[in-house]
Amino acid sequence: MSAMKGNFPVGLFITVALVAGLSAAGAMMFWPGPESGADRPSQEMVGTVLPQARALPEVTLMDHEGGPWTSADLTGRWQYLFFGFTHCPDVCPMTLATLAGAVQQLKTDGAEAMPEVVFVTVDPERDTPAAMENYVGHFNDAFVGVTGGREEIDRLTDALGISYTLHEPDENGDYAVDHSAAILLIDPQGRLRALWQPPHGRDVLAEEYQRIQQRFPSA
Repeated sequence: MSAMKGNFPVGLFITVALVAGLSAAGAMMFWPGPESGADRPSQEMVGTVLPQARALPEVTLMDHEGGPWTSADLTGRWQYLFFGFTHCPDVCPMTLATLAGAVQQLKTDGAEAMPEVVFVTVDPERDTPAAMENYVGHFNDAFVGVTGGREEIDRLTDALGISYTLHEPDENGDYAVDHSAAILLIDPQGRLRALWQPPHGRDVLAEEYQRIQQRFPSA
C-alpha cells in the first residue's frame, strides 16, 4: 500500500520546491516593529510570510457534515490550514490543540478578523465525514474537517508543497502516515499568504497572525 506524495525524505515539513520558491520571492522572516527605524532592529518572526500571495487550484472536496467544500470556501476570511489524519498519534492532535489555543487567544485579544481553522485529511480512505466531524469536534466545534477524493486532495497538496507517505498496513490493516507538519495561512482571497513550521505555539500563531492581517488589510 505504501504510497508517497513528493520525492522527499520523511521529516521535511515542507517540500524543497516550496522553500526554494519562498526564498526566491524574498519571503520576510523579519517584520518591522511599530517603533522600528534606522536605529531599531526589525522584529523577528517565527513564521514565513510571502510578499506575493500564492493562488490555489480549483478543488471539490467534502466537509465534515457531508456537504461540498470547494476552493470558494477558502475565500472570504482568513484561515489556518493544516493537513493530517485522524489516526495520527501525536503531531495532529498537538497541532490542532495549539490552533484551538491560538483561536482562544485571539478572542481574548479581541482580534478584529477571527480566522477559521480547516483540517484537511491526507487519509481519505479512513477519514470519512463522520470521522472528521468527531475528530475536529474534540478541539473546537467551529473547526472544519475536509475529506474527499484522493485526486482532489493531491491537487491541493501539490499546489501547497505538502508531502505525505502512506505506509504498508500491518496484520490488522492499520497503517501509519507521515506528512508535512506546516500550518498554512490562507488570506481572504483564497491564497497562501504565510506558513509556520514547528516548533511554534499558540501565542506565536495568534500574535503573528494579527501582524500579518494588519499588514495586508485588503487581502
